[in-house]
Amino acid sequence: MEFSITSKSFGERKVLGPINLALEKGTVTALMGASGSGKTTLLRLIARLETDDAGTRQFTCKIGMMFQEPQLLPWKTVLENIELAGPDHGLLSSLGLEGTAHLFPRQLSLGMARRVAFARALAVQPELLILDEPFASLDDHSVALVRDHIIARRDAGDIPIILVTHNREDARALDAHTLILAGSPAQLDAGT
Repeated sequence: MEFSITSKSFGERKVLGPINLALEKGTVTALMGASGSGKTTLLRLIARLETDDAGTRQFTCKIGMMFQEPQLLPWKTVLENIELAGPDHGLLSSLGLEGTAHLFPRQLSLGMARRVAFARALAVQPELLILDEPFASLDDHSVALVRDHIIARRDAGDIPIILVTHNREDARALDAHTLILAGSPAQLDAGT
C-alpha cells in the first residue's frame, strides 16, 4: 500500500511535511518520534479519519485501528464493543480477558480496556492494522499476549501493520521496520 500526503497543518502550525510511505503485507512498521511530533496525526491520516492539507483521503481498504485511548462505548458490554467490529472468534480468551464479556468499560482497568480495544481492531478482520501505543498501560504478561497476536498477524503475511511505540525493544521484538518522525514540520527518516 502506498501512502502519500502533501502536508498537514492545524491552523497556522504545519505539523507534517511531505510524507511518502509504503506499507507491505506481512510486515510491521514501527513509527517513533518525540511526543508531539505528529505520530498520531499521521496514523489518523492513514486511517482516513483526517485529510491532509490538499484534502486527500488515503486507502479505501478495511482498517482495524486501536487508538491511544480505548474508545469503548460505555453503554455496551465488552463483548458488544467487540462485536460492533466483528465476531469475537476467541479473542477475549486469547488476550487473557476470560469472564469479562458481560462487563461494561467502567468495570475494567485501563490495561483490560486497552486489550478489549485491541480485540476490536482485530475483529474487523482488517486489511490494514493501525495501532497507536498498543503496549501502553499493559503489564508484562499482557504485553506478551498482544505482541503474540501482532506477530501471528505479521507471520500470516496477509496485512501490513503500522504502530506507534516509544520503546525500541518493542519494535525489535516485532522485527519491525522502524521509521522516525522528526523535524518541523515533521518528516520520516529511517530508524537505526
